[in-house]
Amino acid sequence: MTATELSRNEIDEILRNAGAGVLSLADDRDTYAVPESFGYDGEHLYFQPVYDDDSDKMAFIEATDLATFTVFTERPAESVIARGRLAPIPDDGSILAQRAIAANATIPALNVSPDTSIEALDCTLYRLTPAELSGRRFGPPDGLRGRS
Repeated sequence: MTATELSRNEIDEILRNAGAGVLSLADDRDTYAVPESFGYDGEHLYFQPVYDDDSDKMAFIEATDLATFTVFTERPAESVIARGRLAPIPDDGSILAQRAIAANATIPALNVSPDTSIEALDCTLYRLTPAELSGRRFGPPDGLRGRS
C-alpha cells in the first residue's frame, strides 16, 4: 500500500463532502476521541457538540490545548487530518458557523445520551482553526495498479 499527499483542493473537497469525523481531545493524563458532525467553510471547521452537565466531552474540550480532527473515506481510501485550537464561537460568528454546519454536517439525533432527557442537554458552537492540515490517498504500489 502506498500513500500520496492530497492537494489543498482535494482536502477541501473531502472536508466539504464529509459530514462527520473523529474529534480527538486530551488533558494532561488522558485522551478522548468522539465522532462529531461538522461544518467547513474552506478555512475553519465548526462543531456543535451536544452535552449534559456531567459531560466528559466538554471537560476534555475545555482541557485540550491542541485538538485533532480526522475525516476518512473508504472508497477511495483517503484521510484528512486537521490540528489546531478549538474555541467557542462568539455570538457574532454563530450565523456563519450554523450555515457551515447546515451545509455539510451529518446531524445525529439530538439525544446522544439515552439516559438523559432532551431538556437536560445543551450545545455550544466551536471553531477549529487548523494550524496543520494534511491529507493522504492510499492505494496499491504503482507497479500493481490495474492488475487483477
